[in-house]
Amino acid sequence: MEQLQRLASTIAETYIRDLKRETGDNTISIDGYTGTIEASLLASGLLDNAVSSAKDRYTHGFETKAYMMLANLICLDGKEYQLTTHGMKVIDFMIKKALKKQSNNNIH
Repeated sequence: MEQLQRLASTIAETYIRDLKRETGDNTISIDGYTGTIEASLLASGLLDNAVSSAKDRYTHGFETKAYMMLANLICLDGKEYQLTTHGMKVIDFMIKKALKKQSNNNIH
């Protein structure tokens, strides 16, 4: 499980690094929703989703399957790690969903 956590953290840090290069900070706006991306929360979401998905599909060896799911999101070759196109789409989808969910919370 520790390897999964490290990989999820690396993916999150890579995403935020690239976001800061592109926009200057770790704030993102998608479809009119804006929020600040935190590496620890993004890594936690990536890990939770991968483990949950792997547990739903596989009884044995789900950690290996979850690791493979996360590994498909990043390219570890070269001087700097780069997110794959699939990785960017997955993270953008997660962020969009989280931003919408956050903005729909009504306080009564």
